[in-house]
Amino acid sequence: MVNPWEITAIPELIKVLDIAGCIVTIDAIGCQKEIINLISQKDGDYIIALKKNQKSLYENTECIFREAISKRCEGFNASHYSTNESGHGREEIRNYLMQ
Repeated sequence: MVNPWEITAIPELIKVLDIAGCIVTIDAIGCQKEIINLISQKDGDYIIALKKNQKSLYENTECIFREAISKRCEGFNASHYSTNESGHGREEIRNYLMQ
């Protein structure tokens, strides 16, 4: 369930933080235009969770990533980073494609 306090508190918190050159990570509640714009205005970068319940945004984002992957990022301004970690009986592989 969405807590309306979080949606209003996140922008206020970003306003008082020095995030220039930082990467801000927020779960799906942070996937709001105002929040993204504020992070960008303060020269920060962001990783925002996106859920399928934002149907058109999710589909457009998925389409861009599929196209970039199929073209091996040719024609895209992108870089790739991977991590592989093991612990607690599981292996986590993370692939980051930054555009």
